Amino acid sequence: MPLRLDGAGMDAIRVDDLAQTFLGRGNSALGEHLNGHCIAVFSPMTFGLDAAIKNEIENLNEPDEDGRKPKRTDKLVVVLETTGGFIEVVERIVSVFRRHYKRVVFIIPNYAYSAGTVLALSGDEIYMNYYSILGPIDPQFPTEGGRSVPGMGYIAKYNELRQIINSVPDDQVGSVRAEMSVLLRNFDQAKLFQIQQAINHSKELVEEWLPKYKFRTWRTTESGKKVTPQMRKDCARRIAAVLGDAEHWHSHGRGISMAELSKPKIGLKVNDFGTDAMLNMHVTHYHGLFSDFMQSAHMKAAIHTRKRIRRLA
Repeated sequence: MPLRLDGAGMDAIRVDDLAQTFLGRGNSALGEHLNGHCIAVFSPMTFGLDAAIKNEIENLNEPDEDGRKPKRTDKLVVVLETTGGFIEVVERIVSVFRRHYKRVVFIIPNYAYSAGTVLALSGDEIYMNYYSILGPIDPQFPTEGGRSVPGMGYIAKYNELRQIINSVPDDQVGSVRAEMSVLLRNFDQAKLFQIQQAINHSKELVEEWLPKYKFRTWRTTESGKKVTPQMRKDCARRIAAVLGDAEHWHSHGRGISMAELSKPKIGLKVNDFGTDAMLNMHVTHYHGLFSDFMQSAHMKAAIHTRKRIRRLA
C-alpha cells in the first residue's frame, strides 16, 4: 500500500519520524546480528550520562508500549563514540551494564578517546576497523572557563616548568626562577593531586577489568602455552602502563589504531568488524544514520536504543 503524502485521511509524515523508524530498525538489526540488545552512546563521559544510561537500559528491559516483553538476553552491544571525560562516570556506567548483562561488547566505528578507551576496555570484546581509533588513558578536568583539559598534559607542563627551573645556570637563577615561579603558582596543587589520583584510578580499573572480562576466556597463548591468572594480570598491567604513558603518546588526541593496538608493545586483541560483510553493513548504516540524524537535529550528545532517542545536549 503506497504512502500518502497529501495528509488526507492521515497525519502528515515527518522526516524525523521516518529517520527514527529506520534508526530503530538499524539498532534492532545490529543487536540481532550479535545476539544481544543494542545501545548507541554518542556523548562525552560527563556527569549525568551515567544516570541517563541507567534509565535507558532499564527501559530497554521493560515491556514495549503494546505490552510485548523484550527478548531476554545476557549480552549488550554498545556502539560508542566519545571524546572522553570523567573516569567516575565510566565506572558507574560499567556497573550499570554489568548489573543487567553478563557480556558486554563494544563497537567503535569512529573514535573513543581517553575515559572512553577505559570504558571500551571493560568489554568482553571490542570491535573496530581500519578507521577506528582509541586514545591514551587521560582523564579530563574542567577549567574555570568551562573547558575540559587533558589531565596528563596539565601534569606534564607542570613538570616541564619544574625541570626548567632546576636546570637554570647559577648566574641566571635570580631572574629566570622568579619568572618561572610566577608560572608555577598558576598551577593548582589540589588539582594536580586530583588529576594524578584519577590517572592512577583509570589504570587500576583497566588492570581490574581486562582480566575479569576481556581476558577471562583467554586460555592459551599463540605458542600454545597455558595462560595463568597471573599472566592475565601482568598483561593488563602492561596495557594500562603503555596507554597511560603521556610521554609515549605526546598528545591527548593521539589516535591509536586497531593495528597499533595489536602490536607487541600493547598486545590487545581487537575484532575487525570490517572482515564480516554483514556486520560491517549493519554497523556502517546504523552509525552513519545516527550521526547524520544528530547533526541535522543539532544534537551534541545522545543515547539511542530500539525504543527511543534520548537527547543529552
